[in-house]
Order: sequence, then structure tokens, then C-alpha cells
Amino acid sequence: MELRAMLAGRSSKRQLFLLPGGLERHLKIKTCTVALDVVEEICAEMALTRPEAFREYVIFVVTNRGQHVCPLSRCAYILDVASEMEPVDGGYMLWFRRVLWDQPLKFENELYVTMHYNQVLPDYLKGLFSSVPAGQPSEQQLQQVSKLALLQHRAKGHSHLPSVQEMQDYIPAQLYRSLAGSVWLRLLGQHRQQTQALSPHQARAQFLGLISALPMFGSSFFFVQSCSNATVPAPCILAVNQNGLNFLSTETHELMVKFSLKEIQSTRTQRPTASSSYPYVEIALGDVAAQRTMQLQLEQGLELCRVVAVHVENLLSAREKRLTLPPSEITLL
Repeated sequence: MELRAMLAGRSSKRQLFLLPGGLERHLKIKTCTVALDVVEEICAEMALTRPEAFREYVIFVVTNRGQHVCPLSRCAYILDVASEMEPVDGGYMLWFRRVLWDQPLKFENELYVTMHYNQVLPDYLKGLFSSVPAGQPSEQQLQQVSKLALLQHRAKGHSHLPSVQEMQDYIPAQLYRSLAGSVWLRLLGQHRQQTQALSPHQARAQFLGLISALPMFGSSFFFVQSCSNATVPAPCILAVNQNGLNFLSTETHELMVKFSLKEIQSTRTQRPTASSSYPYVEIALGDVAAQRTMQLQLEQGLELCRVVAVHVENLLSAREKRLTLPPSEITLL
């Protein structure tokens, strides 16, 4: 395919990459351009120049109207991916997303802040970053949620207090239902003076700073239909992050069961059986001597395997770095 393209004088093309929130970047792709090159180019726009930062971002190919999401290997050739996808699904998309969150957040660069704000906002509004109490939220939680709501309003450039209808869009539904709309408006009013002078960029930066302290911030979330492990009540939500596999309650989002990254030996996808419409993911846990297998049934099986792989690779890379002696400490025998 590459030879035919080169003979026809087409050795490069403009390729669209989508960042969270519908932000678009058209990049010039050559026959030798791999996913890592694209990551580095977009990172440079966000004022990120260190290889440690590049490792945290991934290019995803999205097909079937967003139903199928697959992270690309860092060495995947973008033109090859495009050539394979175009005949199969002309509406395919290439997404740029952050998967690892080891590096501290930065708040100076506008594209960086906007991209990260847009990526985490939908998960925050689903209430996934922290547990939602069954009863009345604490005063501290109410204050934090109302301030975050006002920061979202300010991020849109609005300086007036939001209406009850607008306010509903800024507060996780489970929490919003715990109080009357008039009470929420009063709580928001308490933070108006602190947020009014902020620019939309500053409001997004402050929002990110506040939610980065929440327990499940920096996770990739998956809805699990069923699980073969008796200790994991399903259906449930799986949050994958640097601490491992965290199984959360679908109702309260409380942590029920956790497996560390060190316990994961391997992952693989399995095709759906005749009685099931969803594929399975098989995860081997434990150590080489005593392994146990856990089967998860979910839609985004391949995406889960790749995201887990990125986290495990990062863990092994960090461990390797710690075990490698610096040149000054190496003694020639």
C-alpha cells in the first residue's frame, strides 16, 4: 500500500486527530510517522518535552460510531492504520487521550488545561471519582461540589449565577438529588466572590487542581456486566489506575475489591459465546507458582487489555529504572 501511494506521489497526508471536548488537530502524516510521533507533536503544543510525559498519552482508533475503541501501539504506522480503516469504516476517528497520570498536573499552557479539563469532566459528572454517600452528603462534600459547579460555569465565561437548569448540568446527578435546587443555589452563591474574577482558563485550572485530589482521579473506567470472581459483585464499575484494578459499586461508587498491578500476570480477550453478546477478558492474577484466573464480561474488552498493559509496562519500566545503577556506581572488576 505504501509503495502504491509513493508511486502515485502521495507520501504524506493531513490526518485529523480529536482531543477531548471536540478539539481538533490536523497533522501532516508521512509513511514513516508512528503513533509516538503524533503524541510527541501534540505534547509539544502543550509545552511537554520530556519522554516521561510522552509515555502518559495514547492514540486510540475509534470505529463503529464510537462503539469500538482500541489504543494503538506506540510503533503503529498511522498511514497503515488509516489505509486499513478507510475501506472498513469511513467514519473512523483517531483520538488523543491521557491514560497514565504519574506526572504532576501543569496549569500554565491553555491547550494542556483545556484538554485535561475536557477529558475528566464527563467522569466527574458521573460521580466516578469519589463515593456517593447513601444518605446526606457531608458539609465538606457539599462545599466542594458547589465550588466545582461554579468553576464549570465560569469556565464557560459566565459571570452570573447559574439557573437551576444550568446548575443540574454541573453537579453529579446522585448528589444533586440529595438537596433542593434552592439550597444548591444558596451554596453556589457562597463561592461567587472567589470565582468571579477568574478567567475561563483559570477556572478550568482550579477545577483540575481540586478534583485531582479525589480518590479515583486518573482512572480509566469500564462497566463490567459480570465477573467470575465471587468476591467481585457484578454488575460493577472497574477503575484502572496506577494502584491497579479497583472494582466500584454501581450505586455508591464505593471501592469493593482491589487487585494491585503487581498481581496481574496477563490479560487476553475471548470472543463472545453463543449465549452472550459481550466478549470476555481473562485476567491471570497471582504469581507464576500460584495463578488464578478471573473472567470479566464487558463491551470494551480490547480497550481494557491495552489500558492495563500501558499501566503494567509503566510499572515494570519504573522498577527497571530503580534497579539500574547509575554509571558512577558501576565498578569495573
